Amino acid sequence: MRHELIAKRYIKPLMESCDQASLDNLSLLLTTVAKAYENEKFNLIMNSNDVSSSAKCQLVLDMVASAKSPMVNNLIKLLVENGRLLLVPVIADQLAREIGRAKRTFKGRIYSNNVVDQASVDTIARDLGSKMGATISLSFVVSDFEGIRVEVDDLNVEINFSKSRLNAQLIEHILKAI
Repeated sequence: MRHELIAKRYIKPLMESCDQASLDNLSLLLTTVAKAYENEKFNLIMNSNDVSSSAKCQLVLDMVASAKSPMVNNLIKLLVENGRLLLVPVIADQLAREIGRAKRTFKGRIYSNNVVDQASVDTIARDLGSKMGATISLSFVVSDFEGIRVEVDDLNVEINFSKSRLNAQLIEHILKAI
């Protein structure tokens, strides 16, 4: 949580000073750099006290050199200067979320222990998106949840349809009818 708060300090000025196309390009670029942090050898370099900050800075600057963007270069240098170069993945994730909020485009997940076909996933996403006034894309995740659970974190939406809850409500309804 702390990292997200620090990342927002960097994202807010970017959101205020850049147009939408620049933000989209920046997000794509930072996401690409963030993927490097998934590499074990890259992480060893970035976490090593034996490698100087300037060498780490140059490594990341070389990764973004093709963009030829002074704004991106300055962001990387600022992160190095403040000792926060390891926050690039968090910043990339938070920037993508902020752009999604601005565009009203959100990602979510469907959890179930039964396979849900892609057509059903797309239908749920479309219907939920129309109710929320947003564009929602959902991905299916196999879990041990008996029923279906839909989560869209950025909208604070969670919808559950569980077998046990349905059975309990059915029994309660029958008992009330008697």
